[in-house]
Amino acid sequence: MEEKVYSVAELTREVKGLLEGRYFRVWVQGELSSLGRPASGHLYFNLKDSNAQIGCAFFKNAAARCPFTLEEGMEVVARGRVSVYEPRGQYQLIVDELQPVGEGALQLAFEQLKARLEAEGIFDTAHKQPIPWLPKGIAIVTSPTGAAIQDIFNVLNRRFAGIPLLVYPSLVQGQGAAAQLKGAIEDLQAYADQVDVILLSRGGGSLEDLWAFNDEGLARAIFASKIPVISAVGHETDFTIADWVADLRAPTPSAGAELAVPLKEELMEAVASLDLSLRRAWHRQFSGFQQRLESQTKRLRNPQWVIQAQAQRVDEAFFRLKANVRHRLSEQRRRLEVLSEQLEAQNPKTRLAAKRERLEGLTKRLHQAIGRPINQRRAALSELTRVLDSVSPLQVLKRGFAATRTQKGQLVRSVEQAQIGQVLDITLEDGTLTTQITAIANLKGTHG
Repeated sequence: MEEKVYSVAELTREVKGLLEGRYFRVWVQGELSSLGRPASGHLYFNLKDSNAQIGCAFFKNAAARCPFTLEEGMEVVARGRVSVYEPRGQYQLIVDELQPVGEGALQLAFEQLKARLEAEGIFDTAHKQPIPWLPKGIAIVTSPTGAAIQDIFNVLNRRFAGIPLLVYPSLVQGQGAAAQLKGAIEDLQAYADQVDVILLSRGGGSLEDLWAFNDEGLARAIFASKIPVISAVGHETDFTIADWVADLRAPTPSAGAELAVPLKEELMEAVASLDLSLRRAWHRQFSGFQQRLESQTKRLRNPQWVIQAQAQRVDEAFFRLKANVRHRLSEQRRRLEVLSEQLEAQNPKTRLAAKRERLEGLTKRLHQAIGRPINQRRAALSELTRVLDSVSPLQVLKRGFAATRTQKGQLVRSVEQAQIGQVLDITLEDGTLTTQITAIANLKGTHG
């Protein structure tokens, strides 16, 4: 039985299919080396440890989502699929996500992402929403089994028991935590009619423990939230990207709960103080009304005084009304005179007579304007005709002169243009003679 003989391409494709089918999603940890950045925007590098290395391809679309800048020697965890680059027969990792490893790398990635988002203006205070003083409902996004949720419950019940709470459970650490936190913020937008504060929280931990709260996707979800977000992550010295982009940052989960609701006792004291102020104001107003009533009562003891005072006011009002009417009538009369003059000016007969008189004047001026240049041009034309007539060839012919031309019509001005035997036309006043030259006499000499 003959064994199958593979071509290099066939064997490579089969190996590629086996690797891609078995290792379609793996996590690989190693040190970055041989980092290449071609103009295409794709990234190529090796992941190595003390015993081996594997080539990696980080294509442009996936690389654009990486929250930090890659550097040689950085320790990372890469997620991707194993494939084979057929032209070289080399197996490689197609990376779709990178995470830094170690405090130094995490801190570098944090600073890089923070600088980029700050440059976009996402942290600007102009975008911060105010936290309602007494919320109608609070949504809590945290781990349902952690210590933070119990601290939050204790503070909320102590400060203002009875406010509706909506707990949205989520991972707060490890793989998938950032995606769940982001999804929680986005899902809660549908409950804006029930809650008007979101408390994003977890207890303290290392930078790596809190890394889910440094995710760019979570930061953009908080920025886009229409419901104000309080970030209460870690301890007082811990800072995350979520703290920077949130509408309010609390140093601890307990502090976040305190910032979310007022103290009920303080509210009751404020209400009592307002009630007391309201009662005092009512008493002051009541006393004022009572004093005014007593004053009016005293004045009413003698009705004649009230009648006289009112009668005087009526007389004053009558005089003011009479003066006002006269003034108004005078103004209306002047206005009527002006309108009458304007109406008379707009009367068709008056306007027609004025326009006819103007038309006659314009017609007379037009005749004068037209006649004067015509007479001037007629006199000039007569003079030009006289001058032209005086130099006309016909006038010359009338005086006995003649014009001599060749048979071709050329005017003969000199004997030098003529030849013996040549036929010429001689034009007189009343006709033309045709003659032939038999002799030529020149003032300078004679030839024939």
